[in-house]
Amino acid sequence: MKDFKLIKTIIYSLAGLMIVSLLSCEADSFLEENSDGFLTPGNAFTSIEGFNAGISELHRLSRSLRTQNSVTGNGIGNPDAQLTTLYASGTDIAWFVVPSLPYFTDYSQINSTNLFVNNLWNTLYRIVSNSNTLIDRARISDLEDQDKLEIEGQARFFRAFAYRYLTHLWGDVPIVSEELTTPKLHFVRSPKEDVLNFMREDLVFASTNISPVNAGDGSLSKAAADHILAETLISLGDYDGAIEAATAVIDDSQYQLMTQRFGNHLSLPGDAFWDLFRADNQNRTSGNQESIWVWQLEFNIPGGEAEHRFTRSWQPRLEQIADSEGNRAILAVDTLGRGVGFVKPTFYLDSLIWQSDFDSDMRNSKYNMQRRFLNNNPDSPDFGQFVVPAPSDLDRNHYVSVQKAASPEGYPQGYDRNGRMYTDIYAIRLAETYLLRAEAYLGKEDTESAADDINIIRQRANASLITASQVNLDFLLDERARELVAEEPRRLTLARVGKLVERVRLYNPISTGSIQDFNNLYPIPQNAIDANIESDLGQNPGY
Repeated sequence: MKDFKLIKTIIYSLAGLMIVSLLSCEADSFLEENSDGFLTPGNAFTSIEGFNAGISELHRLSRSLRTQNSVTGNGIGNPDAQLTTLYASGTDIAWFVVPSLPYFTDYSQINSTNLFVNNLWNTLYRIVSNSNTLIDRARISDLEDQDKLEIEGQARFFRAFAYRYLTHLWGDVPIVSEELTTPKLHFVRSPKEDVLNFMREDLVFASTNISPVNAGDGSLSKAAADHILAETLISLGDYDGAIEAATAVIDDSQYQLMTQRFGNHLSLPGDAFWDLFRADNQNRTSGNQESIWVWQLEFNIPGGEAEHRFTRSWQPRLEQIADSEGNRAILAVDTLGRGVGFVKPTFYLDSLIWQSDFDSDMRNSKYNMQRRFLNNNPDSPDFGQFVVPAPSDLDRNHYVSVQKAASPEGYPQGYDRNGRMYTDIYAIRLAETYLLRAEAYLGKEDTESAADDINIIRQRANASLITASQVNLDFLLDERARELVAEEPRRLTLARVGKLVERVRLYNPISTGSIQDFNNLYPIPQNAIDANIESDLGQNPGY
């Protein structure tokens, strides 16, 4: 298993070098001299190994949306910004605590020159560009027909995956459907519906041609395409098609919700939901049948050392808490990591969504949403007792800890001043597929079926079952927060359903004063507008 991961992550690294070389060669195409010693699309994509390396690079780029700085060359500026901005900060579930680093907590700072916005756009279009190269080169290659279809299917999945972010976060965006071998300076933005239909075509192709067998360890399978297809069809208003796509995943015998404890840490206290997020438990070799697509991270292996600063961002700054004598109450140990309290959960996430089942919902258990912390300083008179926070601690040092971001089983690198984790990360998990199907049923006003799907998730969590009369979009978003906090890109979800502004105003007291109606979409990056000198790319309203 580890040998396979080592080979795979080395391929990731080589693929990264390959793509850089490709870009360099294209930029210098005016040179007349050619050398077979340099990688070009013409000599790199001649074998299945070359194409698979290109697919590995697409995995790396997609993973970078969650784990590390953008790979556009100069980065997003801070991996904490990327992690928190897409997944929490400035949404209904959290804000970024540090005033000097207001990553999308202060919406007035979102403009067309924002570094994060610009580099996220560039990374997504780099995925599109690399996908197009693989698609076009596979079609004219000497690969076996089945290999051609598999490569094109995977590349079209990634192209749709990139456009998922682009159109839900920016609205109307340029559709680039083929490899560009010469500069293009006249891009035009396509209506969002056209982009969604373009994604639909890609995902149907991917579903048809990617292997239905989930080989695990980060591999794509048909189910991943069907899952994103279901979400896309909901946005197109094709609720029957969305239900069909989601049902194809749910009815696949390869996938089941994990309802019993499993995996590599059964000796530690926990529950079935807690087990889903423990180190080495995300992949199918652990017995996990809920995972559909998992991003792979490995400590101290080339290609696997992504900046996944999950602990750093989500965990409170426990090291700053004092005991009754003014000394440190909590020492940094391997199981603590280094939380610095960047992401502060809102009252909505901390308390409001749990009110009806605070003590029974497994997802709110002490293993998953920890609210009390033990003094672990043996020199403290309060050693072994629960910490009593001072009022000043409640802002950043002592608040609910989302235990998906903790590693009580230990950190492979030991204590880490950067708060990095190396657990593999869910990109798609079956629980979300149920919630997407519920959303599609809700779109059809079939609240009975929507409640049935939501109750499957709630039953696993030991939460009280709901009735059809309780189902609406806000309840569904609440359930997503309970189930998928710190997993789903919350900003994308809220923007996708048109609820970002409304719910920020309801639940985020820090961001409510600065968010405007137009902030449901990002601004088109100014550098993209300026480079498109032969056509007016335009700007989203309000920016």
